[in-house]
Amino acid sequence: MRKRVWGIGLVATGVLAGTLPMMAAGAAAAKPVPAEVRVNQVGYAENASKIAFVMLPAKVASVSFRVSGDRGVELYGRSSDYAGSWNSTYRAVYELNFTALHWPGTYRVTATADGLTARSPAFRIASPAALYHQLVINAVRYFTSERDGPDVVHSVLEREPANLTDEHAYVYADPKYDDNDNLLGTLHKIGGPVNVAGGWFDAGGGYEKFAYTASYADGLLLMAARDFPGAYSTLEPEAQYGLQWLEKLWNPSKKVLYIQVGIGNGNASNTIQGDYNFWFLPQAEDRMDVKKGGNPGPTAYYVKYRPVFEAAPPGKKFSPEFAGRFAADFALAAQLDARSDPAQARHLLSLARGIYAMAKTTHVGQIVTTFPWDYYPGTEWKSDMLWGAAEMALADEALHAPRPQLQADLQTAAFWARQYIKQGHPVGGDTLNLYDNGALGEAELLQAMREAHYGWGSKPVIAPQALLNDMAAQLRLGENWAKGDPFELATALGPSDATPHAFGIFITNALYQHYGGSSQFAAFAQQQLNFNLGANGWGSSFVVGAGTTYPHCMQSEIANLAGSLTGKGNIQLGATTDGPSSLSNFIGLGTVQGMKACSAGNFKPFNTKTAGYEDNVVSWPTVEPADDYTANSLLAFALAAVTPR
Repeated sequence: MRKRVWGIGLVATGVLAGTLPMMAAGAAAAKPVPAEVRVNQVGYAENASKIAFVMLPAKVASVSFRVSGDRGVELYGRSSDYAGSWNSTYRAVYELNFTALHWPGTYRVTATADGLTARSPAFRIASPAALYHQLVINAVRYFTSERDGPDVVHSVLEREPANLTDEHAYVYADPKYDDNDNLLGTLHKIGGPVNVAGGWFDAGGGYEKFAYTASYADGLLLMAARDFPGAYSTLEPEAQYGLQWLEKLWNPSKKVLYIQVGIGNGNASNTIQGDYNFWFLPQAEDRMDVKKGGNPGPTAYYVKYRPVFEAAPPGKKFSPEFAGRFAADFALAAQLDARSDPAQARHLLSLARGIYAMAKTTHVGQIVTTFPWDYYPGTEWKSDMLWGAAEMALADEALHAPRPQLQADLQTAAFWARQYIKQGHPVGGDTLNLYDNGALGEAELLQAMREAHYGWGSKPVIAPQALLNDMAAQLRLGENWAKGDPFELATALGPSDATPHAFGIFITNALYQHYGGSSQFAAFAQQQLNFNLGANGWGSSFVVGAGTTYPHCMQSEIANLAGSLTGKGNIQLGATTDGPSSLSNFIGLGTVQGMKACSAGNFKPFNTKTAGYEDNVVSWPTVEPADDYTANSLLAFALAAVTPR
C-alpha cells in the first residue's frame, strides 16, 4: 500500500550457517556480535567481477578467506579493503574480491579475522544463462499471478477470474484528495460504460490498476520479448496480455485516455471505502453485497464497481508521459508483429502516432500520474517523449516505412533527446526507473539510427556519442550516490526505491556497453545486481525465489492468502520488492482484517540510523511487490543472462 538504492572473496545470507561470534573490543562475552558475510546469493557469472562483503564489529588489520568447492580449497585471499562503517554494531565492512575464480561449481567461503571465523552458505559460479535464465521466467510468472479480469491462469496461485464488473465500468470526474490521501467530497459520474477488464494489479497490497505503472512495465516486457525472441516461451504472451489492457484504455475516436481503475483510499469517515480497506482474494470484490443492509454494504460500492478516471477530457491534450509511454508500447508491439502480421503492426503504429500527438508539451506543470498523485509523484516526462519517438522510428524500420516518415520520427526522437539531455543529471538526481526512462529512450534511438544505416562517422540526427555520454553521466550519478555506502547502492539508501534503481543501473550499463560504451562501469553495475540478490547490509535477496534468503511474508494479498508463508512451495515466484526503506515509513503500520500474520527473519540488527528492512506482511515499505520493480528485474536478468552482449 505504498506511495510512491586483488583481494579475493566471500559469501553469505541474512542467516549465516556456521558463523562463529566476533566481539567488538570491550564487549561483554554474553553479548557476542557475529560476523556476517554478504554475497550475491544467486551466484556469479564465470567472467564477471566477484565481490563479497564481510561485516565486523570493529576494524581489523586484514581479513583472510578461502573459497572451497567440491574439490577442496580453490582460492586463498586476504583483504584490507575497508569499505566503511555500517551501523553502531557493525562498524567495519570489508570488500572481498574473488574475481580470479572462474571455474564453474558450487562454493562456500570461509572468512577469518583475528582468529574468529564465519562460513558462508553455498553459491554458484556458472554461465550467465545458468544463473539468470530462470529468474526471467519467474518474473514473467509474477505478472501472470497479478492478472485481473476473466483471463487468469488457475495453476498460478490458484487464481480465479476477478473484477468482472470492470467490463462495464463508469467514468468519473477526477477525485480530490487531502494531504493524508483522504478522498474529499463525492465521486461524480461523467461517462461510460467502458470495458477496462484485464490488465495487471499495480502492486501486492491492492487491486487498483494504473496506466502510469502498467505502461512502463509492459514496455520493458515488450523490449525483452523483442530482443530475446524465443528465449522465454511465456514472455511475449504475457507482454501481449498487458498490451491488450493498454489498448482498452486508449479510445482513438474520442481521443480520450483512461488512466486508472479503482481507488486505493476512500474518505476519512469511511462512508466511502477504498481498496485498502479490505484484504481478500481479488474474486471477492465481485461477490460483495453493497446494497443497504448487505455485507459490507454501500460504503464499499466503489470497491465492487470501480471508478475509471481520464487523463484529460476527450479531445484535450494530456500529460506527456502517458503519450510517450503508450506510444512506446504500441510501437514496440508493432515491431514484434511486423513480420508475422504486418497489418496488425501498422494498426498498432497508427495507435502510437495518434496517442503521441495528444501529448501536452507546453505549460505542462505537475504531470498527472495517479489519483492521489503522491502514490507516484513523478515529475520528469521528456524521457517518455524520447522513448515513444524512438520506438516509432524502430517500427518504421520494421515495417519499411517511407524514408521521409522515418526521418521525421528520428528527428522527433533527437529533439526530445536533446531536451532530456539539457535537463542534466545534477548531484542528487535520478537514474533509470519508473520515473525516468532516459536510458531506454537513448538506447532505442541509438538502435534506430543504426538500423537507418547511419554510420558513426556520418551526420545522424544526433551524435551517437552525445547519447552515450549522457548514459555515462547517469552511471556516474549512480556512482556518486554510492559514495559512502559500503555496499555501493546507486541511489539514496532509505528514501529512494532501492531495488528498481539498482536494477536500472545494471540495465543502463548493459545498454551503454552494447552500443559502444566502455566497460568502466561494469564492476559497479554488477554490484547493483549483487546488492539486490543479497550483497547488502541485511543479507537478503529482494526477489522472491532468487537466492537462499528472500521475502516470505510479502504485503501481497494473493501471496498471503493463496500461497505458502514459509518461502517454499506455492510462492509468488519472481515478485520483486523495494528492499530497505526509511525508518519513518515503518511508523503506524498495522494489519487489515483478513490478513494472515506472517514474519520471517531477524533483520533489525542490520538497520541503520536512516534505513531498515523487515520481512513482515504489514511492512509495505520493504516487502510489497510491484509491477515496475519486477519489470526492472525482468529486463535486468534477461540482459544479465547474455552479458556481455
